[in-house]
Amino acid sequence: MPELELLVAMLGSLITIFASIGSLAYWLGRKFTQIDARLEALEKKIDERFEVAEKRTNERFEALEKKIDERFEVTEERTNERFNTIERKTGNIVEATRNQLEFFTEFLGFRKVIEQRDVTFVRGELSRLSSISNPLTKEESKRLKELLDKDKLTLQEADELREIARKLVREYGDKVGETWKLLMYASLMRGIALSELEEQEKKENK
Repeated sequence: MPELELLVAMLGSLITIFASIGSLAYWLGRKFTQIDARLEALEKKIDERFEVAEKRTNERFEALEKKIDERFEVTEERTNERFNTIERKTGNIVEATRNQLEFFTEFLGFRKVIEQRDVTFVRGELSRLSSISNPLTKEESKRLKELLDKDKLTLQEADELREIARKLVREYGDKVGETWKLLMYASLMRGIALSELEEQEKKENK
């Protein structure tokens, strides 16, 4: 009988312990659930804040990139304008120099300051120019050779030669020095042609 009472007492104690453990487990389970919920809420809040921060950062970077691009565009535009201005001024200087050179050389030809042997020498120096095909067409290259082979040129032929020379100067003036010599030669021959026309008119009017 005492053994039975002891067993009953032990069972009662075990039941109490198991009940306490069960209550504790339930309480812990609820606490862990609450903790998980709070952690999820905190994680969600952190993610949202990161998204907002990332969005603001991206917007700032985009605004900064746009501002930089705009400044580069303005700088590039100003640089291009300055280069264009320099090119125009350089072109004007080259054009003025070319016109003065043509006039002076044509005047020398008109006054017959240059002798025929000088003309022959210059023509020999220019013979290789007929091999330059660009920007000349095939017909212009052929015509250039024909005109350089002539001892004398009519006014029309001299004008034709000078147009070819101008075309070569525009394309190769800064690379091939002979192009300027050709321009001088064409102007010289034009001056000679004008001088001969004047002499012919004087003879006819006598």
